[in-house]
Amino acid sequence: MTACSAVISLSPEILQPPDPPSNTSTEVPAPILPTTEFLISETLRARRQCDLAEHQSLLHAQTSFFLFSAFFCMDNDNAAWFYLRESITILQTLRLHEEATYSDINDPVLATYARHMFWVLFITERAYALQRHRPLTLQSSLGLPIVDPLSSDAAILPGFLDLISLFRHFDTDFIATWNSSTPSTTPSSQATDPEHLSKLQTVLKYAIPSVSNYSEMQQADLLISRQWLKVIVWKLCVSKTLLSITDSEDSMSLSYPTAVARDVVLISRLLPTKAFEANGVGILEKVFDVGCSLADLISLGPATNQWSAMHVGPIDILMEIVRIVGTTLGGSYKHLDMLYNKANYCLLMNVDRNIAPADILEEQGYEEVLD
Repeated sequence: MTACSAVISLSPEILQPPDPPSNTSTEVPAPILPTTEFLISETLRARRQCDLAEHQSLLHAQTSFFLFSAFFCMDNDNAAWFYLRESITILQTLRLHEEATYSDINDPVLATYARHMFWVLFITERAYALQRHRPLTLQSSLGLPIVDPLSSDAAILPGFLDLISLFRHFDTDFIATWNSSTPSTTPSSQATDPEHLSKLQTVLKYAIPSVSNYSEMQQADLLISRQWLKVIVWKLCVSKTLLSITDSEDSMSLSYPTAVARDVVLISRLLPTKAFEANGVGILEKVFDVGCSLADLISLGPATNQWSAMHVGPIDILMEIVRIVGTTLGGSYKHLDMLYNKANYCLLMNVDRNIAPADILEEQGYEEVLD
């Protein structure tokens, strides 16, 4: 409970603000809430009362995951990585990553929670491995959760399954190649095959048929995650010199981040700010990565002359990404400062350009984002 509370304390927008005191009542001072550090310390203190190595449970795996989430939000990468791996280790020690284990679980509720926990860790480990260049542990070894129309989570499970479908394509071979500065040593590796990577971009494009029936929070998570994964594949292609130097929106083109970032801007206009805030730091980092990739692309050379004042060019889109990180997502100083410096450098390189108004982006057609 305290570990979960620590995560919530780092996302104050989730909490319901207290009702203001009435005019006739005595003013009540604001409650003093425990700090995140206190909640984490209480969690760790309670853990010291048991022998975790000998007595493990699903609850312990969930607690470790909440500790990971808290440290991730606090930008403490070493602690976050430690508790993510601890959560996975507990799950594997209990053999909850094996389908055969579930036939021996008599409690259907426990089995459901355990299966969901596996897939949450599956997604999280892959996202964190891509963000921080870490190795993978979990494989796609378990059956997917089944959507029961009568269950309490029936409304969110379809979106959860779509999120799984996005990350299932990023296997150990891809992550190993992503983490390495040299090509994969596996003779049959597909991670450096241009045809395979092009197909992966196509899969990402059509992986989410429709999100209109999902909650706005899930829509933001799914749509931004998809755009971010497109950039991840593009960056791998860049590192392996697999892209064509053409000015197009093709996924195997060097200029592809322009189209990806443009869709991120459109998504931010389609959905309310609260939908992004509810996803926390994770979605901020993904938008930040997209913005940095676009800035790196622009910095490769001056803007082409084809962009007129009546069209939206890469610089205009980059400025919108900076605004999103700084306002819509309430970006941390670290993220905003780094992206601002990159954008400022791009502006200095293209000082003679006419900047088109950002509102022109709305004329591009929001329906492209939801395809």
